[in-house]
Amino acid sequence: MSLTLRHEAPADRRAVETLVREAFWNVYKPGCDEHYYLHLLRQSPAFRPELTFVCEADGVLAGQIACASSSIELEAGGYLDTVTFGPLAVLPSFQGKGLARALVCHALRQAQALGEQAVVILGDPRHYGRYGFWCGERWGISLENGQYLPGLQAVELAPGSLANAAGRFREGFAYAPDAAALDAFDALFLVKEKAITDFQQEFQVMCSLGHEVIPNGFMQ
Repeated sequence: MSLTLRHEAPADRRAVETLVREAFWNVYKPGCDEHYYLHLLRQSPAFRPELTFVCEADGVLAGQIACASSSIELEAGGYLDTVTFGPLAVLPSFQGKGLARALVCHALRQAQALGEQAVVILGDPRHYGRYGFWCGERWGISLENGQYLPGLQAVELAPGSLANAAGRFREGFAYAPDAAALDAFDALFLVKEKAITDFQQEFQVMCSLGHEVIPNGFMQ
């Protein structure tokens, strides 16, 4: 299979949103939000088009990765600029063929070449460890609310860049769409049946595993 990685072009946008919708439909919830996240992200100052790529497999648009600016508000004061990616999507018929790996590794290499220090994401920890990501708690990086979450993960692009990065991760873009606006946007696409799955329930359990470290050392 021949793979081509390139920047997303404006002419790709509708096809990429359809691709993302196909990839995420009924995965983490009945239906999905990710195609609308991407639509909104492109309009945000946090969007990083120079780090947003598509993958063509034998000439077919089959995968994509979008990047955004983010930061860590440091406990010691100030901020550390970071990069976040998502959505990362591969058409179901092309999954398991190495496209996601190609996209992630390409985006990480390009971010490193641009002088970025680190990448912080929210994603499935069972997947991203293969790319060198570790749970943010390793460096003392928490969510904005102070909780540590297994899905909050980071990787250094420059050695030691997270050594003094204890603090709170702040996304540069709010991944929280208005439900009515999401429904209106989704109505522009072909009708698909929503379904509840066992994996969705498993995912909700994983999302509930956050904890906060308090002074006496116990977790709550």
